[in-house]
Amino acid sequence: MTESRLFTIPASVPFLPTVIRSMIDGRLGLPAVRDPLALAAATLFLPTRRACRLARDVFLDVLSFDAALLPRIVAIGDIDEDEIVFAEIATGNVATEALELPPALGGLERRMLLARLVLQWAAAPEMRAQEGAPLVAASPAAALALADDLARLIDDMTTRQVSWDRLDDLVPDHVDEYWQLTLKFLKIAREAWPAILAERRTIEPAARRDRLIAAEAARLANSKGLVVAAGSTGSMPATAALLATIARLPHGAVVLPGLDTDLDEESWGLIDNAKNEPAVGHPQYAMHALLQRLGVTRDMVTVLGDASHGRERFVSEAMRPAAATDRWQARLRDRSFAAYLDSAVETIGVIETANAEEEALAIAIALREVMETPDKSAALVTPDRALARRVLAALARWNVPVDDSGGDALADTPAGVFARLAAEAALGGLPPVTLLALIKHPLLRLGRRAGGHERAIAALERAVLRGPRPRASAQYLPSSYPCSWR
Repeated sequence: MTESRLFTIPASVPFLPTVIRSMIDGRLGLPAVRDPLALAAATLFLPTRRACRLARDVFLDVLSFDAALLPRIVAIGDIDEDEIVFAEIATGNVATEALELPPALGGLERRMLLARLVLQWAAAPEMRAQEGAPLVAASPAAALALADDLARLIDDMTTRQVSWDRLDDLVPDHVDEYWQLTLKFLKIAREAWPAILAERRTIEPAARRDRLIAAEAARLANSKGLVVAAGSTGSMPATAALLATIARLPHGAVVLPGLDTDLDEESWGLIDNAKNEPAVGHPQYAMHALLQRLGVTRDMVTVLGDASHGRERFVSEAMRPAAATDRWQARLRDRSFAAYLDSAVETIGVIETANAEEEALAIAIALREVMETPDKSAALVTPDRALARRVLAALARWNVPVDDSGGDALADTPAGVFARLAAEAALGGLPPVTLLALIKHPLLRLGRRAGGHERAIAALERAVLRGPRPRASAQYLPSSYPCSWR
């Protein structure tokens, strides 16, 4: 690259506000936005739909205009094919390819078809022992579980653009027979599955997404508006190709999230070194590969924003590649680094709790205290959904609204709870607790408006369901009570 169009924002700096301010004031190497209509021709790529929704709100906070047209904000993995087809610059091959793109196979249909192939594989004669016992479970539940695993493998192979021919050398002939059976199982995705897709004239969802991203990259190559891609590390080959196209545009810019600029060059090279085993689990591995693809070094990447507390260097040392951890001793003997380390962790607190309930309550209290400080925000980042639900429950008792990005499981939604209660009541013979929860559920209407059966439910609860626990059967309901529901 003749000119660097790469930027990075430290992890401790607010990412979206910094990106949007940089777009407006010209720090991305592009002209500053002076006209409220200038953003209309721009395109901003973000990694997720949630980030796109947040970006619209941040634009309203950052823009100083009374009114402005926002740019086109797109999730990188959710390219809109209609915009590719009908954009003025999408002519010729780009628009034609987008129009001819086959549909993706639906999730449920895909799962059922793969499960049927798994059952056929499990019923094959070679999948039985000499005594005739099956070597794998052939139940529908087991087939669906194997189908899900196979679908994830297909997605990974498609996303990483790995050829199925690599399976030929996966299992040597001298290994145990069960490995050969596993290889035959994987050949379902290599031989039988492509034929099914061709018969139905569909393609894999991951393949369709990659082709849309490729079409978008071809469209952007001829565009003239401002193009910014922010927050993506280019971990997928198709995404990396899109970022490379944007970085080479004279009016394009790529903003990387939290590139490690503190790690020494020798240790940085160990992340993906041809002589040693690549550190694929390192958090900087994807960005290391992206910089190599673009042919740039870290010193060519411009840093946006100021990391005030400076914990980036501390995290960089903690995430140092394993082959270079021997340098920790020299770092700790360095007085300047020791002083920096003390200041970096000065405001970090540790709370030890006796159980999960105390842990959730301590977190909820810390989040609640933030509300006492104007213009201050706080966030809980955890992969433990059980902990997140406990914290949400504690905050709900204080009427503290929370935006949970993890969402709710289908079974925990009002409709999911209602469906579970109905199933439990039908299969369990109307146990009293389940019956009462079902008839009190707001989705149970029985032809009436909401709350239309409150008196009947209260009478049933007082007369029948309270006191000694009735047995789980519909026979314990007096025959006279159904008339109260009319």
